[in-house]
Amino acid sequence: MDLTPILRPRSIAIVGASPRSFVGRVALENSRALGYQGHLYPINPKYAEIGGLRAAASLSDLPEPPDVVLVQLGTERILDAVREGVAVGARSFVIPGAGYTDSGPAALELADELRSLASERGIAVVGTNCMGYVDLVTGAAPYIGTVPMHVRRGRVGVVAQSGAIVEAFVNNGGRVPLSTIVSCGSEAGTGLAEYLAFFAADERTDAVLAFVEGFGDPAGFLAAARSLADAGKPLAVCKVGRSSAAQAGIVAHSGKLAGNARVAAAALRQAGAILCADLDELTTVGEIFGAGRTKMGRRAHIVTNSGGEANLLSDLAEDVGIELPPLSEAGRSGLAATWPNFQARNPMDPWGTDDYRSIYPRALETLADEPGDLLVVSLDQQTTCGSYELQLGRDLAAYLAAEASRTRKTPVFLSPSSQDPSPELLNYCLAERIPLLRGAWTALDALAKVARRTEWAGDGRVAPTGPPIDLPELHAAGALDEDASLTIVERYGIPTPRRARAADADAAVEAAERIGYPVVLKGVADGVSHKTELGLVRVGLGAADEVREAAASITGNAARANVSVTFLVAEHVRAELEVIAGFRRDDQFGVAVLVGIGGIWAEHFDEVAIRIGRIGPAEARRMLDDTIVGRMLRTARGGAIPDDGIVAAIVGLGALGEDHPEIVEADLNPILVGRERTVAVDALVIRVDAPPADMGAGSPAIERAFERTARKVMNG
Repeated sequence: MDLTPILRPRSIAIVGASPRSFVGRVALENSRALGYQGHLYPINPKYAEIGGLRAAASLSDLPEPPDVVLVQLGTERILDAVREGVAVGARSFVIPGAGYTDSGPAALELADELRSLASERGIAVVGTNCMGYVDLVTGAAPYIGTVPMHVRRGRVGVVAQSGAIVEAFVNNGGRVPLSTIVSCGSEAGTGLAEYLAFFAADERTDAVLAFVEGFGDPAGFLAAARSLADAGKPLAVCKVGRSSAAQAGIVAHSGKLAGNARVAAAALRQAGAILCADLDELTTVGEIFGAGRTKMGRRAHIVTNSGGEANLLSDLAEDVGIELPPLSEAGRSGLAATWPNFQARNPMDPWGTDDYRSIYPRALETLADEPGDLLVVSLDQQTTCGSYELQLGRDLAAYLAAEASRTRKTPVFLSPSSQDPSPELLNYCLAERIPLLRGAWTALDALAKVARRTEWAGDGRVAPTGPPIDLPELHAAGALDEDASLTIVERYGIPTPRRARAADADAAVEAAERIGYPVVLKGVADGVSHKTELGLVRVGLGAADEVREAAASITGNAARANVSVTFLVAEHVRAELEVIAGFRRDDQFGVAVLVGIGGIWAEHFDEVAIRIGRIGPAEARRMLDDTIVGRMLRTARGGAIPDDGIVAAIVGLGALGEDHPEIVEADLNPILVGRERTVAVDALVIRVDAPPADMGAGSPAIERAFERTARKVMNG
């Protein structure tokens, strides 16, 4: 649906307008204050005039069908007003009311009715339970809060399911210059996906911020996010709902399921979104975007006025992934020629070496000429600063602007404390397109995330596809045995060990002779996926008598566990590293592939990476780099260990899950990674006749890994 008529309207009707109540008159006042040039029609049969405008008794009395109808009525009267609007030709409605807290089940019933009406008649609905929206392109503001005069026009779009978050952006002193900001509420007719698609096509929007509680249309949201990425417009998202308390609050507040937060974060990241941990970081990323800085690198040169702050920034930069290249010999010697006692480095603290008007321009000139991406001035700037300190800030901002313009580096003014800077500095930085960021950690983390997004953009993240591979082993529902599971993953290019089934000890010995010693002997039983706990696995068997003894031991253990076993004989694979990988089918986002350190270290290191759907080799390697696995492979004693085998396993798992929706889970634990070869030595594949409503249950190892990674994946 084209949302231009609703978000950039030529006329607005306000049903329930009133001169007496704040809510009844604020939409008129907002639109007038913002210079809206379209027609405003107050609707209320009790008044002939409202706010100096002629009032109409009903929508049918208007001279034209309004582009937008703002319905400010009680829950029980809203549907009739919408139907009247549809009858007179209106196609867009903003409905702030009908929250569950104030209306109970009636609010849910109204939302269902509005969704049906929207589907049948092709109307757009902002809300219910929202603040409305503010469009700073046209000045249209069917919005039930005050729009202060310090709000700034710009090229950043915002959409939030929480009205309070929209208020925070409207009231933040113009920190983020906005194009259009939408409070979408309960999404009774128009959802996040439609708003993102609008911004992707909008010539007046260059970047988008979103605050998300839950996904009504996950596939549509991701498709719209990819459309933004294709248009070169970055998207930053703060997705809440990691904790059990937050998930309960989301359901109570908006009626949405929070979904699996870890999987949602992975899906957003793959779609090109920047994930922000909180509102401060979302705002800071918005300030970067608002200055027109949507692409940047991570190599930073910083000048400050404090050795202590320089050390603090060095620590934080390392934490978040901002690189601080050392100063070149030419740079150091150039400064030393004038100031022999000055110890120049990055970050650089020239304070006290000379009058700041002499040394700071030279310091910034030197850093600007160094190889890098970001040129940063770090200086505490607060409205409560003295006049000398405020002048220092304005001068350093001017030096920064000049050097950034000369070298085309990205300029950043960072105030390590989080208080508001002076309006004069803010206005100057806005005019010079310099992001003015508050708070050292938040600023550096936001810069790092924008830089990582720049690195990801347009790098061929789409995985190759091919025809599904036939899997005759999938003949019945349930957990497949190890041999069948290994055969299935092997068909998808995942390396597995040489192995053979054996009915008894003699057959096991024959199989071991064919495979070659040493071997592993496992007891295979229907419904038993965790064989080690039952004593059904023996490893490192080097001779026939050892195989026979192991077979007898396994048979005895199986009898005590009241299970009947046959044998699986496999080559004994040695490796330097154990890795866990697998997928499970999420009920919102589909196939979620996981990889992390395996074996006894899985719980200790507490690191996994998650991606959604098909995965190409480049993205698989990025997954490894997101965990300790990548670092261990690269820095192993004796030289780097090849990653081809584990990459093939990750790629194969994504393809297997996408090709075969009847498989709800696959688990490779462990994958043994070595210098010569990588082998998945155990596998579990679970098939269902029809996917259940709740896809969350699965193997304990995969389940624990998904649970442990919540905050780490969300942060980035």
